[in-house]
Amino acid sequence: MKILIICSAKTTARWEKRYHSAGFDRALRQERSCGIEKIHCKRGGTGGRPVYVSTHKSAQQTAERLFSEAEILTEPLLDEIPMRSYKDTPKEKELSLGRWRFMAKQQWRRGDGRQPESRQQSIARAEKLIARLEEQGQDCILISHPSFIKVLRKRFRRHGCLAAGSGNFVIAPMDRILITRPEMHCGGCGHNCLLSNPGCLIGQDAAKRREKK
Repeated sequence: MKILIICSAKTTARWEKRYHSAGFDRALRQERSCGIEKIHCKRGGTGGRPVYVSTHKSAQQTAERLFSEAEILTEPLLDEIPMRSYKDTPKEKELSLGRWRFMAKQQWRRGDGRQPESRQQSIARAEKLIARLEEQGQDCILISHPSFIKVLRKRFRRHGCLAAGSGNFVIAPMDRILITRPEMHCGGCGHNCLLSNPGCLIGQDAAKRREKK
């Protein structure tokens, strides 16, 4: 089973430098309904793999722009981790965007009830998705968002999977991560296998791509 995780494209949302609590919450809601900026890449196929996307408009549009004739399926378990302001402030008291984000994330980590979802709930959501994918046992493509992708990648690794690709520290728009099982790797070929001696499943795919060029 091979799973390709793609971070949704950059949204058209525009952020201010400072907000009061209600303004920050409003900006978060608006971001979830925003479309994406133009993607400079060719549309391609999925090789018959289904594409699972979050309910956010940015993920839906990313899938539509990237893949032609794809089976696109909405999966709420792929939604971004929801956040809200860490405290209520009057309109005349504005704080920096960085502070709002940082403090909301700290509350998420601690499991503070003010946040819509705790870290443990995010982990449980990722585990539920992984269990469903393992039960299906099919190759697929997932399109999600930076914060949840970090949680999902870590849980895949806890299950013994290998995660390779961009976004080792910071997940950026359009980053890609390939999730594979250890038994798919031969361990010595560096995935430069020849078609006559494929070595492992990952090497076979790489050799086929080279042959097409």
